[in-house]
Amino acid sequence: MKLYDLEHHFYIKETIDAMKKRKGYPNYDEKEDVINWYKSLPMPQGPLLKKLLELGDERVRMMDELGISTAVLSTSQGVEDLETEESIELARKTNDAAYQVTQKYPGRFLGSAILPTKYVDAALVELERCVKDLGFVCWHTHSNLRGAFLEEERFLPLFQKAAELGIYIYLHPNIPNLPNLHEYGFTVAGPGAGFTVDTMMAILKLIASGLFDRIPETKLVIGHFGEAIPFLMDRIDNRFNFIPNSRLKNRELPSYYFRRNILVTTSGNMSKAAFECTKEVFGMEHIMFGSDYAYEDAKEMVNFVRELSLTEEERAMLYYKNAEKLMKH
Repeated sequence: MKLYDLEHHFYIKETIDAMKKRKGYPNYDEKEDVINWYKSLPMPQGPLLKKLLELGDERVRMMDELGISTAVLSTSQGVEDLETEESIELARKTNDAAYQVTQKYPGRFLGSAILPTKYVDAALVELERCVKDLGFVCWHTHSNLRGAFLEEERFLPLFQKAAELGIYIYLHPNIPNLPNLHEYGFTVAGPGAGFTVDTMMAILKLIASGLFDRIPETKLVIGHFGEAIPFLMDRIDNRFNFIPNSRLKNRELPSYYFRRNILVTTSGNMSKAAFECTKEVFGMEHIMFGSDYAYEDAKEMVNFVRELSLTEEERAMLYYKNAEKLMKH
């Protein structure tokens, strides 16, 4: 049975080189081999960075061994975080590199566009190029843009363009700028807590801003079985409904948009309880496979989904049918 991987990370050397030169954050300290996301918030790299930079035969062999048919390439954090117009050039180089991989290994990889998101006019041009010229299937962005947030009105044209082009948006976590989390290091500020907190805030703010009412064709994907939202969905609906607030622009309860506009992947979450909760709340038609490679052990992620108790139809939906429907393949 085919298996699509919707979250498959990489870096190009130019991104790391750009972070080496930065005096601000994020930056890469080559001597210590860490990416400093904020002051006193280093993320050790070691063999991880080597895996992210490898975009050739070794990666394909790993996919073959695990039965991953096709992976959507998504660059890791860094390009959108740059505070200068350098991000425009770096986004183009990253997308060109991903395209070259899709051409070298036909059918094995699909491209997702990273954009110089803060420079909206340039980002619109790049997104159109990536879809129309390079054949990319999505726009890959992050839960915060270091001082900017996706629900801001200035970013609306990007969501409109994605809908017009018929592609989905993958909303990946970023580290929140919350010093009370930073003081406990990357583990807590990032994957241990911060990623979930920030992505949950990002998606709920997009709903509250009325984005999905203004652009109902929007399809958006988040990882980690929905960043704890399935567990909290009833309470979120209840509070949105129970406490009147003129600032809320959404016409429906949040769960409505999760049924109509939002899908989730398995990436980085190997809890059967989390899967069962997500399946019950969102439905099997809203769950897809994502390995979160190289930040997770892809073998463990594949084994996890293979061991889930599913009907053949449910397995097909998780493995490839939902992804193909989303990407219109």
